[in-house]
Amino acid sequence: MIARAAAQTRVSNWLFDHALPLWADRGLDAEGRFFEQLDFGGRPVVGQRRRTRVQARQIYVFCEATALGWAGGRGPAQAGLDCLIASGRRDDGLWIGATDDKGAVTDAAPDLYDLAFVLFALAAAHRVLGDPRARPLALQTLEAIDREMTAPHGGWHEALPPRLPRRQNPHMHMLEAMLAWQATAADPAFARAAGVSLDLCRRHFMVDGAIREYFGEDWRLDPHQGRVIEPGHLEEWAWLLRQARTLDPAADDAAKALHRRAMTQGRRDGFVVREIDPTGAPLDAGRRLWAQTEAARTGLSFGDDGAVDLIDRILDTHLATAVPGLWIDSYDADGRPQDRAAPASSLYHLMTAFSELLRLDA
Repeated sequence: MIARAAAQTRVSNWLFDHALPLWADRGLDAEGRFFEQLDFGGRPVVGQRRRTRVQARQIYVFCEATALGWAGGRGPAQAGLDCLIASGRRDDGLWIGATDDKGAVTDAAPDLYDLAFVLFALAAAHRVLGDPRARPLALQTLEAIDREMTAPHGGWHEALPPRLPRRQNPHMHMLEAMLAWQATAADPAFARAAGVSLDLCRRHFMVDGAIREYFGEDWRLDPHQGRVIEPGHLEEWAWLLRQARTLDPAADDAAKALHRRAMTQGRRDGFVVREIDPTGAPLDAGRRLWAQTEAARTGLSFGDDGAVDLIDRILDTHLATAVPGLWIDSYDADGRPQDRAAPASSLYHLMTAFSELLRLDA
């Protein structure tokens, strides 16, 4: 309990005193669109495509900050939502992929990963901002996904036009978004869509007790990349399956097994590695920040003693930047940092883990 309280204090100080003020001040432009990166001096990196998934993630971040009591969150969340709705929707009800710095569309093609995060952001906007547009837009978006992207062998096309290999990851985030909606404004459409991802997980994604990443059109393992297992996704699926217990009573047993597999095979020197093969041997022994936060969040949900230690390690390495409130996302297998800037996309993962910690015994 003492270690957890100390970690909560460290996380609260980093999040509310440094990260959120920095990204609220410098992480979005005058129109309310979020930048993709801040450099390690805390300055926005311009000239990059602004992906819809990042806009949506940052809307969630500032909504969640507001829900945690941070007064500066509502303004960026609302501004980001307004910009996304104004410039992100296509005529068919789907959403674009990216704009440039001025808001001009640079990629109009819909991507299921982006769409999942739009739905997730809309759930946060409904829950925290009370925005009346959020729920109708979510239902319209889901209807468009079903109409335009349903795939013949199950699930949805990961993009239009369809591409290979097929991936579990966008379907995992669709489950995340649907569970978020079920928790805040349940609807049969959300429950049904969650069931699509849960069914794919049971029938195709889970192979020999682990989630695989890449598949052919008919969900057979991709001949080139089908061996890849990402321990971070084992932890992320474990978390989501725990939340899905009301929809699938067997989900909790699967969650425990995935978490156990990630703990025993997916860690090196206390951190979660990028990729392993089905035997547990590392394919890529480097590490990403998001995998550490997913492991910490899932560990907290299971009451693991090591979850707080992992959060301390995250703070002491990934978050130990010269300008507080930034992060190093990637390290190679020898522990060398790989980044020249802090990607905004990581803040979503940090917020999901840190909010789990801060709400314990709250």
